[in-house]
Amino acid sequence: MDNSWGSVDAAVELVPIEVRVPPGYWRRDDTHLPLPLTPLSASVMDSDAGFGAACAEFGLLVVPRITEIGGWWYTSMQPVGAPPDARTPPGWLLPWLLRLSGEGRKRMRRSREVARTGFAEQVVTEWHVETLPGYERRISALRDTDLTTLDIEDLARHLEAVRQLTSDGWHTHFRTNVAHLLALGELSALCRGLLGWGQPQIQRLFAGLSFRSTEPARKLRALAGTTENSLEFNEFAHVYGCRSMTMELADPTLGEVPGLLWSLLRDRQAKGYHPEEDSIELQRQREEAAAEARAELRDKDLASFDAALDRMTRAYPIREDNVFFTLDAPNALCRYAALEAGERLAGRGQIDATEDVFFLRVEEVLAALRDGEDRRAVVTANRGRHEWALANPGPRAYGREAQPPSTRWLREDLRVTMESMLLVADHVLAMDQSNRTQPVTSKKLTGVPGAPGRYRGPVRMITSERDFDRFAAGDVLVCRSTRPSWSVLFPAVGAIVTDAGGALSHPAIIAREYRIPAVVATGSATSCLRDGQIVTVHGDRGIVEVES
Repeated sequence: MDNSWGSVDAAVELVPIEVRVPPGYWRRDDTHLPLPLTPLSASVMDSDAGFGAACAEFGLLVVPRITEIGGWWYTSMQPVGAPPDARTPPGWLLPWLLRLSGEGRKRMRRSREVARTGFAEQVVTEWHVETLPGYERRISALRDTDLTTLDIEDLARHLEAVRQLTSDGWHTHFRTNVAHLLALGELSALCRGLLGWGQPQIQRLFAGLSFRSTEPARKLRALAGTTENSLEFNEFAHVYGCRSMTMELADPTLGEVPGLLWSLLRDRQAKGYHPEEDSIELQRQREEAAAEARAELRDKDLASFDAALDRMTRAYPIREDNVFFTLDAPNALCRYAALEAGERLAGRGQIDATEDVFFLRVEEVLAALRDGEDRRAVVTANRGRHEWALANPGPRAYGREAQPPSTRWLREDLRVTMESMLLVADHVLAMDQSNRTQPVTSKKLTGVPGAPGRYRGPVRMITSERDFDRFAAGDVLVCRSTRPSWSVLFPAVGAIVTDAGGALSHPAIIAREYRIPAVVATGSATSCLRDGQIVTVHGDRGIVEVES
């Protein structure tokens, strides 16, 4: 079987998918879902429901949608109480339109309640005190289950349990992310308004607070001197290898790539990774930035700043923390259960090969385990649809893009949350820069400053997690984007250049935690650069100079 999920298998008969485009403006999600998902992966991804529920719970005036169009994944941010393709209303009219909509009135009431009760802060506290420990317990129990000893019914129940974990994870992911983004938006707005700071200055206030980003690397470094077959290293691989590297369950987890973790340990030793020094320097940056701000502020402004900084200090780690516990580990556990189910189904002749299980939806896998019926025809049809999608990529966008309405006339609580979300979304996604094209022959690529510093070295193009073994210590990592699970690679990296994502995207956040220069949102670095080219990355300026 061809495991290169991004390439078309000529031996498979294509089955066309009817392309139905819902009303509204839809942009393809090349950052999180760059390729069509197999049916199993799509069936356990509750992102649409999770994102929508989080926005409603916080009283946000948007209805987010994540859907499949022709096999590819698209996102849309639609207005509350209006048709998805409605034109942007004048700002003064927006409050009246919301009052005329039942859902609009409901969101407005909820927004006031969220502001009055400090709901976002409650969610942050709940994550640290209850939610995170709960996920740790559930993941540990499922991870330590010996799947080979389970009978068919117990295996089905185990798969149901990991399926529930993935569903819960998606809802928790978006709920905690919104709380984090509101805290970040509040602090950013204060710093811009009171101090005139830009994003690079603001980022110093929370440098080094994304502990989960660097935890695998710190744990791995502590294993220096052990052997690849030692109990200590195997325990590390058991815990930290249990994380998906993409949203595609058919892709191997970090722990399934032979020798990868051990080679990463070797590379970071060669590069001289010193996490203690990084931690001290990042703490110094935080304290220095806070002192600079406090020296400029007085009375109520100072009190507002200190309160916002305190909220952000507690909320910021959630951004990277929650991805491991709500997405990556649950997806890895789902993959392991699916592979065991696939082996059982193949052994009973219900499918031809273990990996065929990825071309069944999770409910079809559960039914097959219990009824013993042949599923080969379903696999063949689903594989044909998947291959058709790969051969027929959709456009970057469908529909007409509308600018968000002015928030000037909104009630204060609504205005603050909407402006916070818009501000942060721009710095997380940087859509305009991420989707532009720069000349292939250009000797200087421009992007968004992601992490400060200057570095000169050879380009290493990483198109997917399958390319990790090509990486050598000191290379300049060039990719479309990264996921938090890529953080284990970063201690060996010289610098990072990405096509997509803004200053608050995952690659930029992790680069700052490792003090690695980064330029993000170049739009087309993966098209303009090639392996082995020597480049100089200016992280402070957002520039990549090409030498050869």
